[in-house]
Amino acid sequence: MANSLPEIESGFPTTPSLATDPPPTSRRRTQLQSLFDRRKELTKEEKDAILKTISLSYFTTVVITAIFSFIILFGDRLLHCHVRFSVESISVSPSSTTWHVDFLVNNPSSRCPIYYDGDGVYAKLGSLYAAVLKTSHKRRSHGRTSFSVDLATEGNQSDVVAAFPSVFELGMKLSAKKKKLFVEGYYYGYFDIRCQNLTPGYEKIKCHSSFKKLKDCCEIY
Repeated sequence: MANSLPEIESGFPTTPSLATDPPPTSRRRTQLQSLFDRRKELTKEEKDAILKTISLSYFTTVVITAIFSFIILFGDRLLHCHVRFSVESISVSPSSTTWHVDFLVNNPSSRCPIYYDGDGVYAKLGSLYAAVLKTSHKRRSHGRTSFSVDLATEGNQSDVVAAFPSVFELGMKLSAKKKKLFVEGYYYGYFDIRCQNLTPGYEKIKCHSSFKKLKDCCEIY
């Protein structure tokens, strides 16, 4: 009819390529299916290219799996508690068998909190076990903490002094914990501290220290 109105299309125009192109996953699946269907017709170069792609994908998967497995199994061992201890001074009371030791603690962190209270401190002076009488600690500056401990050994003063050579060793254990990797919680344990070549007086001696899990030991001393 002459008076008929033109047909009006509603909606937005759609780009033909966007409307007809399959998603990338579908395209890859189609390509693989096409290669499989004509596998007998493939040239040597095409077969080598396919084999190279498959080998590379397999190698990448193995490497990524190995990396994640290594991190999960050994990540906690690689993340050390970098806390260092050194003796600033050590003195013995002339009238008793009481020893006073001042430590400097470097790099204490919230990832490896240390318990400085007397209940979590164990000590040994040379070959003698020592009772912990008193402990105190104070933050000196960022990354540095002062720690002091009073120790008592058994026996009278003259016997104790005579038993010590000109230099001796101090062994201490401080209760601590270490934050776990990737999961919430802590490993409970202690810092094993060994200070060698000590003499009563004021001199800074660096100590050997390491964090040990509580389950890895049978006893404190």
